[in-house]
Amino acid sequence: MPLEAVTSLVTFGGELLNNPRPIGSAVPSSRFLGRRMASFLPRNPRGYVVELGAGTGSITAALLHRGIPADHLIPVERSETLFRHLRRRFPHVKIALGDATELRALLKAFLGKDDIEVNYIVSSLPLRSLPEAVVTSILREVSDVLHKDGKLVQFTYNLGKAPNPALSGFK
Repeated sequence: MPLEAVTSLVTFGGELLNNPRPIGSAVPSSRFLGRRMASFLPRNPRGYVVELGAGTGSITAALLHRGIPADHLIPVERSETLFRHLRRRFPHVKIALGDATELRALLKAFLGKDDIEVNYIVSSLPLRSLPEAVVTSILREVSDVLHKDGKLVQFTYNLGKAPNPALSGFK
């Protein structure tokens, strides 16, 4: 196993043990899932691509490999431990430390401007395991930030839990 993969696994495992609820998975996202998620985006899209829940960077790597320019990719991570890991792994990408429930303000502060064209949001957030009020807040922020013709690409696990009503509009 490559050193990068071992480091990611150890970092992820530590976060899972310390704060399992926002992690939402027993293992980090695979490079295969990353490739699949990235395949829903065009190569070199207009505007910004925001990644919510960047974790250990599997999807970040796939987005970069897909052709998303590093200066138009904004991975967002709320865990300071995972944020530091992402900064070491992707020194050429500006990573945003913050919470998706405050996405508009986070992007405004991060980019230093009000008018931000976000055409894609790629999310690994565990929307099925978070409280309904948190999911509603995140989806409101996504709706406010995403360009009118933009797309949200989301994956989440559902281990038999009833669907969150806030997610009823997803396809």
